[in-house]
Amino acid sequence: MSPVEAESPTYVYGLVKADSVLPDGLTGLGPSGRVSMIAHGRVAAVVSDVPLDRPLGLRGDLVAHETVLDSLATEGAVVPMRFPAVVEEHAVVDELLVPNEDHFEALLDSLEGRAQFTLTGRYEQDAVLREVLEGDEEIRALREKVRELSEDASYYDRVRLGELIVRALEQRRETEGADIVERLEPFAVATVSNQLGAPEDVVNVAFLVERDRQEEFENAVEGIGEELVGRVRLRLLGPVAPYDFVPEA
Repeated sequence: MSPVEAESPTYVYGLVKADSVLPDGLTGLGPSGRVSMIAHGRVAAVVSDVPLDRPLGLRGDLVAHETVLDSLATEGAVVPMRFPAVVEEHAVVDELLVPNEDHFEALLDSLEGRAQFTLTGRYEQDAVLREVLEGDEEIRALREKVRELSEDASYYDRVRLGELIVRALEQRRETEGADIVERLEPFAVATVSNQLGAPEDVVNVAFLVERDRQEEFENAVEGIGEELVGRVRLRLLGPVAPYDFVPEA
């Protein structure tokens, strides 16, 4: 009796409709570089081979994962899988597609004709710090006091000054960030606010936008960016895979 051939692991990027056509030029993270589809019924998994000589986790693996998904997102609806998603080849159909076909189809229907855009914004620190100093008498007075004292003698005052500046930035960004989102919400069907990482971060929000309103949305972002030039650096990414608008598996 010949030995049973071991089944190859398969990398799954995401799910698309079974009648989708893959964009040209996709490059997978496996040694072959080939990206293909495995279909069942009305949905299909976008897959590739997997490196067998090392574990996944290199930056290039994540870049390849995101690049494939973002390329799919420019063409149509895609339900992204979280990195890294490796299953046995038979499990793509038996364990992923068969039991979840209706669920994935409903998700894809909800994303059809829509795309995610992610807007981040960060204060131009020098300009906004000047505003904070000019607008807050306590901060201004404490700053002058710190300047006149030695580093050791001013330690607690410097800590207090830092706390006051951070609080002032947080109050400012809460108002200004909410205003940015409020102005853009009419162009989106849904929004998801992500956690801000630093005091100078103003906004980090995902927008689900109808593709036929994409130009309107981008123009609105550009208009806000022009108003805030010199104070806030806005960065718009998209269309990208809609991670923020699908449930985590």
